[in-house]
Amino acid sequence: MKDLIIESTGETPGVNFNSRTGVLNISGRAYSSGIAVFFKTFEGWLDEYLKAPQAVTTIELHLDYSNSIFKKLMMNFIKKCIGSITGDKNLVIKWYYHAGDEDSIDNGNLTAKIMNFPIQMIEVE
Repeated sequence: MKDLIIESTGETPGVNFNSRTGVLNISGRAYSSGIAVFFKTFEGWLDEYLKAPQAVTTIELHLDYSNSIFKKLMMNFIKKCIGSITGDKNLVIKWYYHAGDEDSIDNGNLTAKIMNFPIQMIEVE
C-alpha cells in the first residue's frame, strides 16, 4: 500500500499517512469551504489501511486552526479508526497544541470526552 501525502495549502491541512509505520499525520489550517471534498481525497486510503492496520496506529494532529465542518469530519475520522482498530491492534491519538492556545486545548479535551477515548495532549513551542 502506498503512503498518502497531500501538501498543505493556506486553507487545507497537509496529510502524511504512512502505511508502513502506521502514523497518520494531519497538520496545518483547515477552513476551506471545500473541506468536505478534501476529506474525500483520503477516505479511500483510510478504508484500505483499516483492513490491515499496523500493530499500532498513531493519529497525529497538528492543527493551527479548523472550522466546525472540519471538526465534525475529524470526529468521524477518529470514530472510524476507533471502531476499526480492535483486538491486538492499538490506536494512539496525539493532539499537538501551542503553549497558551486554550481553544486547541479545549478542542482536544472535548474530542477525547465525546469519543470516550484518551488523547495525548502535547505542548509544542
